[in-house]
Amino acid sequence: MNSPDPGASRLVGDPGQQLAFADRVRAILAEAIPGSTAELRGSLAAGDADVYSDIDLGWVVPDEQFGEALGCVSTALASVAPLVSFRSDPDNQRSPYLRRLFVRFAGLPLLWRLDLEVWAASVAYDPAAGDDPSARGDEWCPYESALMNALGAIKQVLRGRPEVAQDGLTRGFHRVGADPRLDLSPRDRVIELADLAAAARPHLRTFAGDITTAAVQELR
Repeated sequence: MNSPDPGASRLVGDPGQQLAFADRVRAILAEAIPGSTAELRGSLAAGDADVYSDIDLGWVVPDEQFGEALGCVSTALASVAPLVSFRSDPDNQRSPYLRRLFVRFAGLPLLWRLDLEVWAASVAYDPAAGDDPSARGDEWCPYESALMNALGAIKQVLRGRPEVAQDGLTRGFHRVGADPRLDLSPRDRVIELADLAAAARPHLRTFAGDITTAAVQELR
């Protein structure tokens, strides 16, 4: 079992600081590609975010600079805070119009993940542009995705949504070819899933340990 790390990243942060961080990311992206716009999406944009909300952004770039935007986005984001994970949704890894990126930053609360959609301006926010089976790629780590399910389950338990948490944990176990033990508490299932991912993928041990620490501290 992963030992809880008292120095691990905290789960949540100050909402005002989260918005300020999101604004810095938006400014950096808009500066990286002249003529582009970056805007808040999701619960932060709607004004109904809570302390467990992540950061959703949309970045719309001129069509002819879509490739350039993809080439510079990780460097631009790293200028705001060091990156510990930068992943692309496999459903659109080959799309010429859209990328969905999932980013974790070093030294920030665990739940401050950035979900960034990069759009070519001509199809910005058009659901049909993201529905292209030929755009699917195969660069994906199911173990990191399972850890994100575990982290999401902590969030849902704290929000008072145990059924949603259970569904997320089930998906996480299935991602790594395992079945959840329903006789365990949500906390212990989170820890078990974190242990599975850490054992299979050593580079995820720190993240798994942070999730274990959060489960021990936040879930009773």
